[in-house]
Amino acid sequence: MITDNMIKNQFIVDQLKDAAESAFKFQRNSFLANRKSQSGNTLQALSNPNYIITGSGSTFLLTASITQQLRFQDLGFRSLYTRPLFGSLRYAYSQLKYGLTEEIRNNISVQLQNALNP
Repeated sequence: MITDNMIKNQFIVDQLKDAAESAFKFQRNSFLANRKSQSGNTLQALSNPNYIITGSGSTFLLTASITQQLRFQDLGFRSLYTRPLFGSLRYAYSQLKYGLTEEIRNNISVQLQNALNP
């Protein structure tokens, strides 16, 4: 049985996943435009994002890994790490606050039903 809480949790996880992937994509594009790196570690880390979404009850946590090089380069540009990250988080916040409409709720319910009853 698909509960309303399951639908809400799936919606939150989907929004956090979209925010993480969006932030990594923007960071990769900014990094390629302003690259100062001689090694490929940062580009590889941005091309293959490493993040984990965990949830317990009504608390969710998104943990992402970045290289130190990216963070230090951001100190000079402010567009490699900070701007893409907070832009993605702002969008995710608005989606979480206003995005769970009845149409999306029904769509997630159908997806969960199909996943449970193949």
